[in-house]
Amino acid sequence: MVIRDPEFRAKAGRIMDLYARTWNGVPLGEDEYVISADEKTSIQARCRCDPTLAPGQARAMRVNHTYDRGGALAYLAAYDVHQATVSCRTEPTTGIVPFMTWSPRS
Repeated sequence: MVIRDPEFRAKAGRIMDLYARTWNGVPLGEDEYVISADEKTSIQARCRCDPTLAPGQARAMRVNHTYDRGGALAYLAAYDVHQATVSCRTEPTTGIVPFMTWSPRS
């Protein structure tokens, strides 16, 4: 791996400090925490029309590949760095409103 960004060390250092519960050399308070969050857009919601049949003796599993479309969803996920927990949910739309109104710790 070759690091091409001349500011990499400074940028990575800020992230590592947050993981160590400090910011600008000051420890985070008990009511402060670090969340690493992201949004995956346009996930296709699909439902299979027919159930999958389990494999039988001398027969492979049978999967019907037809499905009903359920539109596209946005998937929001957050990792609480200090509690080592992941929170996630789906939203019918993307954008700043669903992202900012979501509280991963609630």
